[in-house]
Amino acid sequence: MSNQVAFIVHLTAKEGRLEKLKGLLFDVVHEMASEPDFVNTWVHQAQDDPNTLVLYETWNCTREYFISHHLGKAYRQEYEKLLPGLLARDRELEFLDIIKSYPGRR
Repeated sequence: MSNQVAFIVHLTAKEGRLEKLKGLLFDVVHEMASEPDFVNTWVHQAQDDPNTLVLYETWNCTREYFISHHLGKAYRQEYEKLLPGLLARDRELEFLDIIKSYPGRR
């Protein structure tokens, strides 16, 4: 699984900016879902801080390729430009190495 990357993103919205953040984020995620390297994204809302969104993403590419190729996509430009004005603190991004998965039964 070395050619697959996963990461967690924490986005804490400024007071009164959560809905705008979610709208822009969901637009980006909708576009990301059509990328050939995309595996999945789970968007969560922190129970202890409802202004914090937490994403878990998995991609079929390396960290370096994700950063150099996917972060610069045209559909992300407005989101990236507006993000600093929506966040109470800097976006946190934690890259993970996938070592084992346990998909649920369907």
